[in-house]
Amino acid sequence: MTLKNIFKLALFSLLLNSSAVFAADNSAVVGKWTLDMSVQGQQVLVNLTIAEDGDGLGGTWAGPAATNTLSDVNFDGDSLSFSMQTQQGSLNVSFELEDDILNGSLSTPMGNLPIVGRKSS
Repeated sequence: MTLKNIFKLALFSLLLNSSAVFAADNSAVVGKWTLDMSVQGQQVLVNLTIAEDGDGLGGTWAGPAATNTLSDVNFDGDSLSFSMQTQQGSLNVSFELEDDILNGSLSTPMGNLPIVGRKSS
């Protein structure tokens, strides 16, 4: 076996194993989260559910006024982002994941609202 063939075999093995690692990364955010945010001085609790959805991720944002379906859910191993359509229009949310805590913000026409989330299941 030539060095070139050994290299190809090693690279092929690495690629096969890396696909399982990428799929496992989603497990860090898949589940139910309790989000805490302050809106005009009032504490608002939101239930966020992230689920596997075919080849990607999906979920729901259940707040006091409504439940919204998430779209464009993206998780890269450190950052989670998504958008959702509400009565106020499309809103974007982004988080940084550290252990089982999400730190991020909800982008609104009036500015960004900070959000902290803890995994509940």
